[in-house]
Amino acid sequence: MRRLLNLNQPGTMFLKVIGFFVVLLPAVLYSIVLVWNGAGTVTDLLMSMIKTSFVVGAFVFIIFLVLIVVEQIQDHYYDVRYQKQRSQKVLLADGFYECQYCGNQKVRENDKSCHVCGKEFQLERSE
Repeated sequence: MRRLLNLNQPGTMFLKVIGFFVVLLPAVLYSIVLVWNGAGTVTDLLMSMIKTSFVVGAFVFIIFLVLIVVEQIQDHYYDVRYQKQRSQKVLLADGFYECQYCGNQKVRENDKSCHVCGKEFQLERSE
């Protein structure tokens, strides 16, 4: 079954975007405020841009946290499903079966247990 959500690759991109909006952009804008060294509309504009940057970064962070929670729920569902089917042998393309306990790929159709790890197989259930 195909995974609906996998944050291995996009997670890095999320962290970069969050770091940009929460750390890098506000630091650059604040250093410009310090160098500008004056009060006025430009300083007020830069300070509002810093606040906006924090808000955008926080919004992306919240989206990232929600996606992580959804992925953890999905992973738990797949793990429970795998644990239920673990005692069954899986048919491979070459006519052999694979033991879900040890990964032995030389199990035959009529084998009642794995000759490598010794685990017994249950009859396949239809779900």
